[in-house]
Amino acid sequence: MKELHAGGIGARLPRKEDIPILRGEGRYFADISIAGQLHVMFLRSPHAHARILSIDVSAAEELPGVVAVITGEMIRNEMLPLPQPSVGGGLPGRKPKFWPLAVEKVKFHGEPVAAVVAETPYLAEDALEAIFVEYEPLPYVGDMEAALDPSSPRVHEDWNDNEIFKSNFRATRSADEHAAHIEEAKRRIAEAPFVVRQRFRTHRCGITALEPRGALAVWDATEGITAWMTTQRPHLQRLSLAEVLKLPQAKVRVIAPRDQGGGFGMKGSVYREPLLVAYLARHLRRPVRWLETREENLMAAGQGRDQIHDIELAADANGRLVALRDKIQTDAGDGCLGGTWGYAMPMVGGMRLPNAYILPFCDIQLRVAVTNKASLCPARGFGIFAPRFALERALDMLARKIGVEPAELLRKNFITTFPARLSTGLGYSSGDFVKTFDRLVELVDIPEFRRRQKEALSLGRYIGLGISTGVEVSGVDNLSYLTATGGPSYATVDLRVDSEGHVTVAYGDGPTGQGSQTTIAQVVAEELGIDPQNVTVLSGDTLTTTYSPGTVSGRGASMVLPAVALACRDLKKKIVRVVANDASMVAGDEEFSFADGYITYCGNSNLRRSFAELAHRIVIGAVDLPPGDTGGLEQRAVFEATRGNVCFSAHAAFVEVSPETGRVKITRYVTSDDAGVVINPLIVEGQIQGGVIQGISNFFFEEYVYNDEGQQMTSTLESYKIAKASDVPRIEIYHDAGTPNPTNPLGTRGIGEGCIAPVPGALGNAISDALRPLGIEITDLPVRPGPLFHRMDVALRDDQQA
Repeated sequence: MKELHAGGIGARLPRKEDIPILRGEGRYFADISIAGQLHVMFLRSPHAHARILSIDVSAAEELPGVVAVITGEMIRNEMLPLPQPSVGGGLPGRKPKFWPLAVEKVKFHGEPVAAVVAETPYLAEDALEAIFVEYEPLPYVGDMEAALDPSSPRVHEDWNDNEIFKSNFRATRSADEHAAHIEEAKRRIAEAPFVVRQRFRTHRCGITALEPRGALAVWDATEGITAWMTTQRPHLQRLSLAEVLKLPQAKVRVIAPRDQGGGFGMKGSVYREPLLVAYLARHLRRPVRWLETREENLMAAGQGRDQIHDIELAADANGRLVALRDKIQTDAGDGCLGGTWGYAMPMVGGMRLPNAYILPFCDIQLRVAVTNKASLCPARGFGIFAPRFALERALDMLARKIGVEPAELLRKNFITTFPARLSTGLGYSSGDFVKTFDRLVELVDIPEFRRRQKEALSLGRYIGLGISTGVEVSGVDNLSYLTATGGPSYATVDLRVDSEGHVTVAYGDGPTGQGSQTTIAQVVAEELGIDPQNVTVLSGDTLTTTYSPGTVSGRGASMVLPAVALACRDLKKKIVRVVANDASMVAGDEEFSFADGYITYCGNSNLRRSFAELAHRIVIGAVDLPPGDTGGLEQRAVFEATRGNVCFSAHAAFVEVSPETGRVKITRYVTSDDAGVVINPLIVEGQIQGGVIQGISNFFFEEYVYNDEGQQMTSTLESYKIAKASDVPRIEIYHDAGTPNPTNPLGTRGIGEGCIAPVPGALGNAISDALRPLGIEITDLPVRPGPLFHRMDVALRDDQQA
């Protein structure tokens, strides 16, 4: 009996999702097919910026097996363009108009120009070569700083410049109050004894999910469109499809496959291709399927980061931070991406820039440019990878200028009083940053490392230690999310118990590998006292679930799981009423325990009934129930987060840099994380491990490279490098110094979104620490052996000559 309860909260329960996958029984998008389906392939622009003069599809239309060839001009009056209300939201910047296929001109290398629908994907791909497009090349706009110059060619010709968004993050201050705030920041920086002024650059990289995108749509005259999509947000996709196809929402059903090979934010927006797939299914009255190739994925999706930060950071004589100034520029690509538009990420990053620190005066100016590249899209660590690198590196440099250990400077400046509000207006509801950080410092033993570092340097070895932190979002409150996106953020779950006591939980997100089936089952097991194997989780089907904003913003642990707990607790009240009624007694909820598959009266253990027996009693034998109760065990619960829910991570990286090759070896990596009450340590550790490895890959390996004409040169996994197992160390993960989240009934915090954020700062600080004797600071990403070796070689030669 104890074994059953061992599957509840805190148990290291193996993921329920893994067994079918390991057996080859996974149900991914590529496993889904419909009899009679057609296949669509896209002709993509070879130019980054060009006017479309003509498209001749006649030869392609005549090829055997080709059913249709579609261009932008053919659909512009058949379906509505984006933006539409579902993805317009409250974002204050511009939102360029676009259709699934280019109309009049192309704006990035790889933009879809035409689509071929054929009986097989191979016939469709062959037919692409028979389409002739006449282009008039236009000047390539590829540099964000040049794009913001008033003399730059326009990416969107109906705009008067290339600025898609700007913000000064004045929060609730009036214009006059904010002007005074900026003047005070300027004065403090000018008078401060310690100031760091530095430009930091993060490159264009992002997310490469194991499984690329896909869509399969079926049209039925009665039921409308049913579409299977690789998406984190099936309900948002449903709204968008209804709008662009001018259909009632009741005629659109979107299903996220049970298994998805990762999403990491990349599958959270509304893309062009699935919209066209749904249109084609209705237009042709046959199922239409599209499975993205890896080349298409690398050309048109998953691009993130790409920012410049010009930072001034000041501290007083006691090492207290007094002011920050940061002029941020971001390359949004063409911005044609429904829901985020290429600038939602840097906007959030600017708001979160002050991180865990007391920074009373901040002058933060953000400008986001459109360029002739694929749109910037969400990536794990929504908008914060670049800001965390810039600020954490500046803090490290400031500590060296003051002459103290970086860890000492960070600790001295942590926010310690909650709730807290940043100068950008963002709030933090709870936490204990010092406690979690002190645990990291204890683990890494800085004095001992300094001793070893000094000894290593005497032998010509360069080793370093870098520490970095991150306060990240853990579910967004309803008002903030509604204001920013136009949609709510609340979490809704439906819980149903059958007559054998088996529990089914349904919710509307599209999970992409977070272990939700397991953690939801554990919460149910904890609350109802049953075996987690007796819990089934259904998700991602807009027909069978209520509205959900999707798998975003670390809301699984902080919002979905609390909703599950609330549903269980409401259901328990009914079960207790039935038990008490059957025993002709009066008793409250707190007088019964649910454990080991039984409901037991605390005042008399002989009054004990099995959960399965009571389920049958209430679902099937539904007579003589308490007044007001009816048969069945079903419950819906909605949970809304309060403002400022966050998690906190502190990371330490140990590295050694080879003077012979410039290669960086990570010798040790340690994290201390506040995930609140941990539902399943294995899953939390897996999320953190994955986030750190993605951060390492972004930092050292991944980069989208464009040539001078805007050609994307990294559209294969041969040229777009991703970290291998041999490139990453064992990640030491500790989550024993966290604090329960007081804003939800479980005390949980979502950790999966933000755990990537401290990585670039930790690595950049570690390498800079190792190379400090050579005067080398890491200010630009990615860090590659060749350039680093050259800098070390020059520094060593200069040192020898001196």
